[in-house]
Amino acid sequence: MDKSLEIKANQAKELLNSVAFRDAMQKVKDAQIHAFLSSSKDDTETREKAHSIILALSSIEYELINVITDKEMLDKRETKRKGLAPR
Repeated sequence: MDKSLEIKANQAKELLNSVAFRDAMQKVKDAQIHAFLSSSKDDTETREKAHSIILALSSIEYELINVITDKEMLDKRETKRKGLAPR
């Protein structure tokens, strides 16, 4: 197995399970939602910025989840290849 993928997946899991990380992500999301909802009807710049930030945060989470999923899929493939797959 690719050790760098294993390391990245473990780090991604730790990060996603970190209370500090989850709290920080949620606080930023909440602030952007508030900015979006409290903007005036003519303030498209604020809404676009808030939307972009929320999309960026979602992209970060998605990338972390993808690393974890990639490792899990590789583990399953290697287990199956070795004939150790559960029946």
